[in-house]
Amino acid sequence: MHSIYYIIYNVKPYSFHQNRGRPMRKLKRAVHLDFHTMPNVTDFAAGFDAREFARTLKQAKVDFVNVFAKCNLGFAYYPTEIGVPYPYMKGDMLGEIIEECHKEGIGVAAYFNIGLDHEMARKHRDWSVVNKEGQVIWGDRTGNFFRLMCLNSGYRDYTLGMIREVVERYPVDGIFLDCLVMNPCYGNECQELLHASGGDPLNDKEVEAFTRQTVIDFCWDVKAITGDDLLLLPNGLGHVHCEGLGTHIEIECLPGAWGYDYFAAQAAFARTLGKQVLYMTGRFHANWGDFGGLKSKASLEYDVWDALMNGIGTSVGDHMHPRDGLDATVYRQIADVYEDVERLEPWTDGAVAAADIAVVLPEGSDLGSNNPRFQKGQQLLYAAARMLGELKYTFDIVWETGDFSAYKLIVLPDEITITSVLKAKLEEHLAEGKGIVSTGFSGLNEERTGFAIDAWNMEFGGADSRNVSYYKMLEPSAGFEPDFKYAAYRQGIRLNKGADCTVIAEDCEPYSNKMWDGFHGYFYTPPADVSGHAAVARSGQVIQIAHRLFFSYWHQAYPADKQLLQYCIRQLMPEPLVRTEGLPSTARIGVTRKGGMELIHIKTTYPELRGKYNVIEEHNVVHGGIVHIRGGDVKRVYTAPDQTPLAFDEVGGYTRIPLPPIPGYLLVVVER
Repeated sequence: MHSIYYIIYNVKPYSFHQNRGRPMRKLKRAVHLDFHTMPNVTDFAAGFDAREFARTLKQAKVDFVNVFAKCNLGFAYYPTEIGVPYPYMKGDMLGEIIEECHKEGIGVAAYFNIGLDHEMARKHRDWSVVNKEGQVIWGDRTGNFFRLMCLNSGYRDYTLGMIREVVERYPVDGIFLDCLVMNPCYGNECQELLHASGGDPLNDKEVEAFTRQTVIDFCWDVKAITGDDLLLLPNGLGHVHCEGLGTHIEIECLPGAWGYDYFAAQAAFARTLGKQVLYMTGRFHANWGDFGGLKSKASLEYDVWDALMNGIGTSVGDHMHPRDGLDATVYRQIADVYEDVERLEPWTDGAVAAADIAVVLPEGSDLGSNNPRFQKGQQLLYAAARMLGELKYTFDIVWETGDFSAYKLIVLPDEITITSVLKAKLEEHLAEGKGIVSTGFSGLNEERTGFAIDAWNMEFGGADSRNVSYYKMLEPSAGFEPDFKYAAYRQGIRLNKGADCTVIAEDCEPYSNKMWDGFHGYFYTPPADVSGHAAVARSGQVIQIAHRLFFSYWHQAYPADKQLLQYCIRQLMPEPLVRTEGLPSTARIGVTRKGGMELIHIKTTYPELRGKYNVIEEHNVVHGGIVHIRGGDVKRVYTAPDQTPLAFDEVGGYTRIPLPPIPGYLLVVVER
């Protein structure tokens, strides 16, 4: 059994298997097909035909599909000798699908739900996760996650047996493991194993870490079955803390459920990890299993454009009807969108996203994980992605072990204390004359007693205990009134300037905190006098902002916060990759590169909040606008896929391109 140190911190080394000769599939236009079927469908598959299934996908320009082998009810859709076939199934649905899809050149991954198996949970209560209150069933029993499966039980060998059965029986192209839910298990078997390994069953963090390692070990067992030539997707396990397991990344995000800020941050991180990446969106209006929900074509196009702007592929989620099979309406819509994607592929296929700015991921966090412990600071990253997107900057989100060398600017959002690994990278970055924007508690050492790097040349005055504060810009900047005191909505630190340090904005005290003194509730707290502290200071190529700028923007969407970030970036990176004129803040710019081409993606459609729900019903058309891209020596500029030439000229080290009307999205190709 592993030591507790191993359980919490270590990751199994990657081992290469003998290649079985099948090339790894390239993923471009996929479908993720849910098929979670309740046991009461007596006319199961009455209207299903595997040949028609495959032809429907082919006509919709789908080249890869995740297909059900075992659903979250626990039913198998092939004649398993280990599991529970769906009670009204006749024949071999999975086998027929694989055979017919391969005839059409469509790759197939077999889907297994791991975290959920309600048939086995009800038949084997001892295979279920036991929560801290001793329950195996809790929460909404009409949902999905009211009981979970424990991989330190007979369920482990049972599930591995089914996966091995499918891999050995069928020529699948991959295995998709879903719902790797790492809720801590307090069952007797887990507690005994944890105790035997030297852990403390009463320590919740150790119980959680043990459960996580159990899931990771299980995935390595699956990896031993699939080898290196089959795709393997451990959905929900995260990217950083299980390196070497997943062959590719699928960013699951139904914008109606996850929100439209989720994908931008996830993609900016996932695309840096050196794997194939798909945006797994869906045709649904609300959430998975929304049979009657069909999003507008404009909404699905918006998601596909997001993928193209990030240099990644797309997977559209669907839920097949258990009697009738694929819905023709759904696949007509997918065909309309995927045909447009296919026409763009001479330019977009294989293109790689370009970025000037690196936003650093908080230590210990992992975008893509469904474990709250590893979701630290994700709101910061969603806010950073939104702010930089609105400002039209190109950026990646990187972990501290990533390669920073290509970036002109590093952003440390609100909570990035400096580890020894990060310190060395930041010092190298500064030595190359590049800039850093740091906000809130970022820049401090891990003990939060002072700034970690001498180049900051500022004094940490402790955490800011106020719940109201203001700042006044001393440096002239567009968007700021010179005499106005702007609110800092999320306090961070008290900041004092050092020698050879410039104060950009001074901190202003309120008359009091918001408080109750026994007589009055102090709600009205206007600014009083300057405090003597700095609100924003610059030392060399470092700018430190005292308040938590990104939390502030996430909660308040205060334009002044965004303008302050833009001011700092302009000071430290005066020549970004792209500049724009005449495009609204709701528009987004992405730049990808392929060969001698730079591809400028301009998206003008955006979601509207209607009641409590964000909706995209039609495209927003922008007339006019200009984009400038850094560098000259341009041979020609045109729109894709129609290759309509665009006028351009070279001004001040940039190529200036006036834009035609943009009906939601425009791809501009710059050939040098």
